[in-house]
Amino acid sequence: MGTIGALLSAWFAADISVAASRFKRNFVLWSIIALFLGTAYVFALIAVSIFLSNRYSPLLAAFSIAAALFLTALILMAVMAVLRAHDRRLANERRSRAIAQANVALLAANSILRKRPLLAVVTTAALGGLLGFGSKGGRRKRQRR
Repeated sequence: MGTIGALLSAWFAADISVAASRFKRNFVLWSIIALFLGTAYVFALIAVSIFLSNRYSPLLAAFSIAAALFLTALILMAVMAVLRAHDRRLANERRSRAIAQANVALLAANSILRKRPLLAVVTTAALGGLLGFGSKGGRRKRQRR
């Protein structure tokens, strides 16, 4: 049994090291991609600014770019708000579904235990034994300072 435990722990350790190296590699690659995309974005803004300043005044070009970016940020904030509301709605549905399942289980358990009280005593004793004797060692007492 000891060799199986050693084998499993070595397998899990190897799996974790592979996942960690993959995470590091992906982090470095995504950082480089973000750097290149940020640089491209800055140069695109400069190009648009030069183009607009040739057609309009430089002040109007800068103002129009700022307004476009501000509008884009507002649209993204609205999208985030809609997604957050959707996530909340899904979480509330999951929570209510879990509560309904718990209520059904309690009703079923109540009806079974009313019909067979001996089963209730055995079930309670088994659960108490599992919860009480399942933990190793006693509880540590808190030290008062």
